[in-house]
Amino acid sequence: MPDSNDYEIPQEQVKVGELLSKIIAYQHSLPDGRAVDLDELTREGVLVPADIEFLTSHFITYKPHRLSDYHALDTFHMPNAGGGCTFIGPSGPTLNKRRAPLRAFQPLVESFLELPRPDDELLLHIEFTEDDGMAVSPEMITFVFRSISWRERLPALRAVAAEFGFSPVQDEVVQGGHTLTFSICINAARTAAASVALLNRGCGFTNETEIVYSAGALDES
Repeated sequence: MPDSNDYEIPQEQVKVGELLSKIIAYQHSLPDGRAVDLDELTREGVLVPADIEFLTSHFITYKPHRLSDYHALDTFHMPNAGGGCTFIGPSGPTLNKRRAPLRAFQPLVESFLELPRPDDELLLHIEFTEDDGMAVSPEMITFVFRSISWRERLPALRAVAAEFGFSPVQDEVVQGGHTLTFSICINAARTAAASVALLNRGCGFTNETEIVYSAGALDES
């Protein structure tokens, strides 16, 4: 595994960041910060033909979002060599941080995944440190670790995930940290149980550890 000082953001991600900046600047020029589709972006000269060619040739998809959208983090979907996907977008409004002990966390995750919202809006953020954390959605569980101490937990997380039949679809360095993503079956109860097991035996949390979590779908409900 490379040293943390060796992590570099791939040039393709840098380019996507530049395109995102142009789109956000255009949205700020609009009175309502509304979502803008690719046709409008090209028609108004925000993106030039070379930009569209770049997105097409790299199989990058664009999902329009309002500036105020909590879920704008997935504005761009960029596939990775390992079969995973990097999501790139603006941070959006600050999410409200909620807290619960691990022993009470499983029913919270299950009820969240059963909210009557589109699957792509159901993303539960779990904060370990400012630079490390976990995300749970109906189809994936993801860990992002930038700290060396947290990257040492990767083998334990892989082992616990294997007990649930989960195999990594992404296990690589992305955007300055190690991203470990498991594709899961769409079953709220099983996903909630797996999430707690990963936090407990994978991350080393006890039943009394306070879990800090947030989600746009919770703030908007």
